[in-house]
Amino acid sequence: MNNSQARPTGSVLLTLVVVVAALRLAQDLFVPLALAILLTFLLGPIVAWLQHWRINRPIAVLASLAMALALIGGVGDVIFGQFSDLAHQLPHYERHLREHIAHLRGFLRGGITDSVDAIERLTGQIERLSPLAGVPAGVQRVQIVQPPATVFEIMKDFIGPLVKPLGWALVVMVLVAFMLLRLPDLRERIIRLLGPRNLQATTAALDDAAGRVSRYLLTQLLINSFTGLWVGVGLALLGVPNPGLWGALTLVLRFIPYVGVWTAAAMPFALSFAAFDDWMHPLVVLAVYGSVELLNYAVLEPWLYAARTGVSPVALLLAAAFWTWLWGLAGLLLSVPITVCLVVMGKYVPQLEFLEVLLGDEPALEPYQQLYQRLLTSSRDEADTLLEAAMRQHSLREVCDIAIVPALRLLEADFARGALKPARRRAVLDQIQQWVDELLEELQRSSGRGPLFWQSPAVLCVPAEDQGDAIVAKLLAAVLINRGISARLAVLDRVEEEVAAGASDGLEAVVVSALPPEAIPPARAVVKRIRARVEGLPVIVGLWGQEQDLDRAAQRLGSAGVSRLETRVAGCVEEVERLRQARGPTRPVPAPEVVHGS
Repeated sequence: MNNSQARPTGSVLLTLVVVVAALRLAQDLFVPLALAILLTFLLGPIVAWLQHWRINRPIAVLASLAMALALIGGVGDVIFGQFSDLAHQLPHYERHLREHIAHLRGFLRGGITDSVDAIERLTGQIERLSPLAGVPAGVQRVQIVQPPATVFEIMKDFIGPLVKPLGWALVVMVLVAFMLLRLPDLRERIIRLLGPRNLQATTAALDDAAGRVSRYLLTQLLINSFTGLWVGVGLALLGVPNPGLWGALTLVLRFIPYVGVWTAAAMPFALSFAAFDDWMHPLVVLAVYGSVELLNYAVLEPWLYAARTGVSPVALLLAAAFWTWLWGLAGLLLSVPITVCLVVMGKYVPQLEFLEVLLGDEPALEPYQQLYQRLLTSSRDEADTLLEAAMRQHSLREVCDIAIVPALRLLEADFARGALKPARRRAVLDQIQQWVDELLEELQRSSGRGPLFWQSPAVLCVPAEDQGDAIVAKLLAAVLINRGISARLAVLDRVEEEVAAGASDGLEAVVVSALPPEAIPPARAVVKRIRARVEGLPVIVGLWGQEQDLDRAAQRLGSAGVSRLETRVAGCVEEVERLRQARGPTRPVPAPEVVHGS
């Protein structure tokens, strides 16, 4: 997939604008459809589970719908019943509420309250001094008295507001029933619509979207039910009126990302403020909600969300705001599932890849790109933090191959094409070299080896030409030391003397470090200098990250006497370990064996 395909084109953006306009104008059609798809994702695994137990599909669909309606009806009955009881008790809490407000006014009287009173007095003086702008004198006022409402008007005012939500509920349930009954057929039709030639990609996209949304909804329902039970029991023990109402509302409102649970907490907090004489009860109410949310975020959600939704937290907040603006409360409820589907589309549709980049939770840059960007901005602390995090997750040789060496390759490529000035290149190389020097010093201190270990290395790491080659050579020496193999960085100007001295003192291999793009000529020159002094010693050339024209490079280096060609630090270390185990002489070959990097 090339960049031109991945980059959003003008036609794609125009299509998005048209789609958003259509979704806004035809929300009465799309909101029930989206709710039906959401419930289908939620009930689909239940239907599949029932079919696994030899229950035919129509009965499984009816059973799953009955379970959903029973759950919704039970929660609704608790909410409306408890709310009705609360409405009758509210007048009894008026005295406590007035007392608390009076205390607050006394607490704030020295500041905000006095300012407000001063503004009110000033406004009154202005109104008294201003000319009257009203009804001229002598004009008789007319009052219009509405006639008593008829039975038909009363019924219209009562039933009218319920027609739309009841109609939506009926349409949603009918759509869910038919979608569940015809789910395999709908799946095949979507595949046909999106293109049967891309059958594998379309099937993977549908499976991915359905799996993510279903796991999210089922897990969220489980966590919300636990949270509602915790809140209900906690508020009941605390003596807060109507604890069942607050537990049920918490279960429902927690489907709204981030703000839903605290919206549910605000109502019992305000009620406890009016129902009790002390200030401790409202604080304990907040503690009940805070403790269960801390448990959810720290334990339950990381444990139960085995597969992530794939959406970043910032994208969830923006998506919640966008879909709320588009469809109101229904959009807020649907924001997470819809955003998950958009991320999946961006993952499998090349033209929509920008959706995955903008909304997904995967890093937008590879580790080596992140490191190179931090180094370009002279953010040494951030670069060290990235490397330390990588070292906690990977071994040192893996970090070299996935972060440090590719970052150096980017640096050399930018310098070779003139995009980077020599001073800037030198500054970046100095930052990396400082980190490598500190790493090597730490390894030497922690290894507990004697001086002879460093003076008589088993492997001599030789830079092919400049500072970049020397950095990778020193990195390789650090990796070998970390593996218990004595290694040392050679001085390029005295490489012949060091190799000759090492050959008579147990030297087992020489590794020439060369960073592309200009790597083969200097590496070949160094190998010739080594071969002029020592013939039988294994010489490995590391063309770090080189992936193209390896056969031609092998021929040119092989004619100079190279024993093996490597492109990765890990592969070079493995070859050194293999040579040490063999302990036999390695004869030079005309063309070295080529090992491609992974």
